[in-house]
Amino acid sequence: MAGTSFFYLNTDQWRYEAFRADEFASPLGGDTFRGASFVDCLARAARLGWTPSFPTFNRNSLDLADEAARAGVPVSDYVVQELCSGRLRFACEDPDDPVNFPRILTVWRANLLGSSGKGMEYFMRHLLGTDDAVRAEETAPPLRPADVTWRDPAPRGKLDLLTAIDFRMTSTCTYADIVLPAATWYEKHDISTTDMHPFVHSFNPAIPPPWEAKTDFEIFHRLAEVFSRLAGGRLGRRTDVIAAPLGHDTPDELATPGGVVRDWRRGECEPVPGRTMPKIVTVERDYGAIAEKMRALGPLVDSLGTSAKGITWTPRQAVAYLQAANGVIRGGVADGRPSLARDVHLAEAILALSGTTNGHIALQAWQALEERTGMPLRDLAAERAEEQIRFADTQVQPRAVITSPEWSGAETGGRRYSPFVVNVERKKPWHTLTGRMHFFLDHDWIQAYGEALPAYRPPLDYPRFFGDQQIGDGTPEITVRYLTPHSKWSIHSEYQDNLHMLRLFRGGPVIWMSPRDAAKIGVSDNDWIEAYNRNGVVVARAVVTHRMPEGTVFMYHAKDRHLMTPKSEISGWHGGSDNSLTRVVIKPTHLIGGYAQLSYAFNYYGPTGNQRDEITVIRRRSQEVAYQ
Repeated sequence: MAGTSFFYLNTDQWRYEAFRADEFASPLGGDTFRGASFVDCLARAARLGWTPSFPTFNRNSLDLADEAARAGVPVSDYVVQELCSGRLRFACEDPDDPVNFPRILTVWRANLLGSSGKGMEYFMRHLLGTDDAVRAEETAPPLRPADVTWRDPAPRGKLDLLTAIDFRMTSTCTYADIVLPAATWYEKHDISTTDMHPFVHSFNPAIPPPWEAKTDFEIFHRLAEVFSRLAGGRLGRRTDVIAAPLGHDTPDELATPGGVVRDWRRGECEPVPGRTMPKIVTVERDYGAIAEKMRALGPLVDSLGTSAKGITWTPRQAVAYLQAANGVIRGGVADGRPSLARDVHLAEAILALSGTTNGHIALQAWQALEERTGMPLRDLAAERAEEQIRFADTQVQPRAVITSPEWSGAETGGRRYSPFVVNVERKKPWHTLTGRMHFFLDHDWIQAYGEALPAYRPPLDYPRFFGDQQIGDGTPEITVRYLTPHSKWSIHSEYQDNLHMLRLFRGGPVIWMSPRDAAKIGVSDNDWIEAYNRNGVVVARAVVTHRMPEGTVFMYHAKDRHLMTPKSEISGWHGGSDNSLTRVVIKPTHLIGGYAQLSYAFNYYGPTGNQRDEITVIRRRSQEVAYQ
């Protein structure tokens, strides 16, 4: 599921909206969004199949398959019947029903609660059920959702178990029930690419993981072994039901002809899986064999092949290579399949099955694309068709990748990567409604927002909706625009808090502001200040600099609360992180699916968690701070 939507729902940030989706609709846009809240739009997008939603239904998906079998009805038909009768609902239509809570969350290779989670204080309150500094009032009854059930009181602490896998004691780890110590990049085998992917390179262990630390590969395999042992006798083989969204680069893109939106729930069309609602897909789960299957390359790659960007090829040569290079599994459900039992085996499989690192695969993919487009393309990989980059090759030095239709650039002849070269120079159709670069979009939701053509949208006028957020106790305060840019010292790195980096600047959390703004509230450089708004409170030192424009402050993102985080005079709790002042703001047009290029694909399209559009109030606080 798109992470933004998942956490917007399950941290109950939708319960604190102060305006509805129709607030930004065009006067000429009709009644598309009339009376709809943002969470109503999300629920509608889920039931139309535009976006994935998990948990999906308010009943166990394993039970749905069993019920359909007992009724003698195909699973897809049974699910449609149950939805239409109201006996089955999408979980996103009632996210505060305990049966729809996400009970177990595993955070791997991420710092959800100290970096990426917009609206951190709502995470604390509703997902974890711990201390929080939320100051917002819940949505007034006239503005509450029409399609999504509102329950009082709001639940606190939806999770039963939070597990973190990390090699640092991040904010997420400090709140987790279980922390599994992980190996760093210098203690394991792995592969990565440079930005824009012109080179692939390896990570190799300088030392084994120390003490109880394990590589993430080993951690998940050990978990799978225990899970298989416990689940095998309890669940065995079951049929699971998945509501799959309408996919990008598939015929699903034609599900909304003319951009006209029809909702089966409202009787505007028939509920047809894969057209007017999600695809209802069944998958057989052998819960006792999860670990065995993880250790081997599955058999469907031989028959169904692999796909990227809407084209498919069968990598028989790569599978044969992996059988020889990795060896095969003996016995069990994976008997005879190429082994993925070690991290180097998996790295080898990734390299062998990708056209960017296997010239034979690249040539196959270009040939398949030639058949689709009628344009000559195979020469883009012909010069390296016999080349295959193996894991051992990447251990020697970074290797230049091969031009493949998995990406839109061309590096043939040694040229540097630039996106969309194949579209521009080789006339490959663009993955759009017209097959060309175009800007006009005639989708109902986009037209309702007056954005059929590109339009400028100014920052949201929060003072209009939320009013004056200042406490008004006589302490000088100033209201400013609040930005959270990439860290000056650690873009996509975790080393901002080592001793060398801390000595370059002030160490703990800081907020940058202009001299004029600072003078208005009596703040000098390095003074302790508090920043607050309806979302939370931050305690930080002030960086007063002429480089900041008047009326705007910023706090570099991902400032974990490791040190120099005293208690707030406003909330009484330790001051928060940069995301204590932010929240998720969903734009409904980002939820559109089943419409040409505006269709769901993993890591491609969906709503973003906006953290560049907030206001905050800043005041000088007592310079005598307390940490206990």
